[in-house]
Formats: sequence, C-alpha cells, structure tokens
Amino acid sequence: MKKVSFILTICALFCAVTFGTAQINTPQPSPSASFTQKFGLTEIKMEYSRPSIKGRSIFGGIVPYGELWRTGANSATKFTTSDSITFGGKGLAAGTYVLLTKPGQGEWEIILNKNPDVSVFNYKPEDNILSVKVPATGLPFSIESFTMLASNVTTNTCDLQILWENTMVMIPMTNDVDGKVMAQIKQKLAGPTDGEYAAMANYYLDNGKDPKQALEFMNKALIMGGDKFWLLRGKSLIQAKLGDKAGAIATAKKSLELSKTAKNQDYIRMNEKSIAEWGK
Repeated sequence: MKKVSFILTICALFCAVTFGTAQINTPQPSPSASFTQKFGLTEIKMEYSRPSIKGRSIFGGIVPYGELWRTGANSATKFTTSDSITFGGKGLAAGTYVLLTKPGQGEWEIILNKNPDVSVFNYKPEDNILSVKVPATGLPFSIESFTMLASNVTTNTCDLQILWENTMVMIPMTNDVDGKVMAQIKQKLAGPTDGEYAAMANYYLDNGKDPKQALEFMNKALIMGGDKFWLLRGKSLIQAKLGDKAGAIATAKKSLELSKTAKNQDYIRMNEKSIAEWGK
C-alpha cells in the first residue's frame, strides 16, 4: 500500500511540474503585421501592430488629439525604403525609420524618426528625419482593426494609407524613376569608368592576355582619371611587358614622384625597384 502511495505521489509531482511549466498559446490582442510594396525602382516595407476598436472611442478618446502616438500597438512602427524617395513631399534617403504620428481632427502630423528605440516616452524631436502634415479624411464606415496599406501604385507614385475607426490618412510618396533610369543609360553610353578600364588592363596583364590591349585600356583609364600614381604604375608594368623599358622607366618615374607626394611608401619602394631593374 505504501508503495502504491509513493508511486501516486511521484506521478502527481511529475504532472504538477509538467503542467506548471507548460505555456498556453493564446492569440495576441494586437497581432503584428507587415507588408512590402514595389513601386518604380523602390521597395517600401511597413512593420506594425494591429489593435482593434473593441467598442472603444479611438481618435479623441484612447488616442488623444494633438499628442504623440506610436501609431499602432506593442513595438514601434517601422517604415523602410530601399531607395531615396519623397515622403509627403519631402526628400527621404534609403533606410529604416520609426513612424510616429500626432493625430488631429482634420490633420495629422506624420513623423519619421531615426532612433530605432524611440517611443512616446523617450522621443526627441532632434532625432526626426522629417515631419509632414496631411489631411485626415472621415469614412462612412468603421474599420475595426488598425490598418496600414499601400494604394494607388504607379511607376512613380504610391500612397501610404493609415485607416482605423472612421478615419483615413494618406501620405503620398514619389520615386524619380525616369531620372534614375536616364542616369543609368547615360553612364552605360559613356562606357566604362577609369577604374573599370584599369581593372580590365590589370586583368589582361595578370592573366597573360594581349599586352597591347592592356595598354590601350590603361591609357583610357589615365585619360579619364588623370595621372594617378597607381594607374601610372600599372602602365609602366605593361610597357615593360611589351619590351619598352625606356617608356616603362619614364612612366615609373612619374608614378614615383606622385607616390612621394602622396607619401605612399609601398609605391615608392615598388617604383624604385622597377626603375633599377629596367635600367640594367
């Protein structure tokens, strides 16, 4: 009998420990949400929480007019843009920002703040990247859950909408697609940069390819980038490879003088060594 009692006691303790440490999975009262939207060459992302009305008075009630609001619930609401855009008519660089608001009856102030840990309790206006004011529009119906979405998407524009209760706020965003595409086309039509020509020349030299073509690439790099000691050093090596030791020495001397001006000891040493070897 004592043995049975002991076993029952152990089982009871095991159940108490097991059920005492088990976690009950319940839904979040304000579930997290996110979305991404591509417009033009930019992708935006919103990360926020979605509280519900639950019979309460929201704007002018639990969210007072004229006071800073975290714009959702739980964690800070975050806005990310992959490229520079205009946000509410103001320029905004690529990055991730905390979005805060000051709701009003007819107008809201939308704030983007650079402090990733900002809240209504440690908010500092000097950390604001920008703030814009946009109209608040009444809706003929009620929206139970706080909602943010992208709408009116075109190649160059997109609107960020904030909707809750019977209020809608819309922030226009633009992306200079044409200017960016035309800049890319102009760059491609102009051909490689001086650095790209130098990289091609060095690749030819290092991999035993046509040294005449390598010299042509390096000359183009010098025309575009001007006399730089590292470019001249590369040219002298190609000239030496072609058997033009006199030309290589003359070019290396130019590189040496510029290296001394820049106080670059590595290039000073390499040029002096090459000049001595090629002059034998």
